[in-house]
Amino acid sequence: MSLRTPLTPVQVHSLELLCRTLASDDTLHRWFTSLEKLPFNLRMNAIMQITTDMRHNGEDPDLVGAICCLSDTEVYTVAVQAVGELDS
Repeated sequence: MSLRTPLTPVQVHSLELLCRTLASDDTLHRWFTSLEKLPFNLRMNAIMQITTDMRHNGEDPDLVGAICCLSDTEVYTVAVQAVGELDS
């Protein structure tokens, strides 16, 4: 039984858009793929840092929420697979 709260439809849509953007934007793609090389705790720190900066800069809350979802290991793994499929 999973205790994790399911993603909302808005979060799922935002993650889909995020994955497409990550696959098509070189700078974001490099940032995202660099997360794979980090241990879990450092990856979490990087995700929290970028989302804190984005909130501070008034970025789209749905996009910030989608990036926050990457801190969940299962969501992150699916995002890596989706970006990989979009790359090919």
